[in-house]
Amino acid sequence: MADTESINHAVIEALNARDFAALAAKVHEDVAISGIGEGSDNGREALRDRLARHFEAFDESYGDALVMSDALGHNVAIRVTARGTSAGGGAYSKERIFLLDLEEGAITRFAVFSGS
Repeated sequence: MADTESINHAVIEALNARDFAALAAKVHEDVAISGIGEGSDNGREALRDRLARHFEAFDESYGDALVMSDALGHNVAIRVTARGTSAGGGAYSKERIFLLDLEEGAITRFAVFSGS
């Protein structure tokens, strides 16, 4: 069973610190990506590029994390509150869900779902 609390903290801390190297260390080299920018993509470099573009447009941080997982810990959902400022200067607070698929301790899928 995967240590979902450890994964939760590592992912949220890396995103809040904009520490793409720390996040890359947690993901599989061919990680599947969706919900960050347009369409889907694969790979650590694509994840880093998409997150960099996202944080350039939206200066946000994540808190109030709630971690949910299946019995084996292979599928993890992290519900967070995203607080930030858009490129236009407007402040917001909205729910986001990070959906992670894990295999042998590495994140093989990183999907983001946003509330309105």
